[in-house]
Amino acid sequence: MVNFTFGKWVSEPKVSEVTSEFVSITTEPKTDFWQRSYYGFRNENAPALLIDSKDNFTFTAKVSFTYQELFDQCGLIIYLDNENWFKASIEYENQSFSRLGSVVTNLGYSDWATTDIPLPKEIWYRLSRRGPDFLIESSFDGLV
Repeated sequence: MVNFTFGKWVSEPKVSEVTSEFVSITTEPKTDFWQRSYYGFRNENAPALLIDSKDNFTFTAKVSFTYQELFDQCGLIIYLDNENWFKASIEYENQSFSRLGSVVTNLGYSDWATTDIPLPKEIWYRLSRRGPDFLIESSFDGLV
């Protein structure tokens, strides 16, 4: 079991609640993790609570969120430093659908992949590490 109170913040949010079993984050507008690409902008100002592990693991999380506007996101991140990280998230697009996406950032360059999904209020993620390899899975019912 992960004890979230041992986590370290990247861009600590103004509003958050962290207990041993629960994390709640209220983000500020225009925060994101994104590096160089053809979009022409960079952001490394989103809040993230990091838990350090050098061991193999499987981490399962139910993520609930309330969208406010276009491009709002919620998800998980594997973070080495501001130029090397991976995130999986749901991004709000409109009243009909969201985008389930992944971003791999290597040496300061981000690569984004997405697929359209229904507009959920929550999603389950399962993140596994086996040596140098990572696997991210998602579901709407916790049966990933």
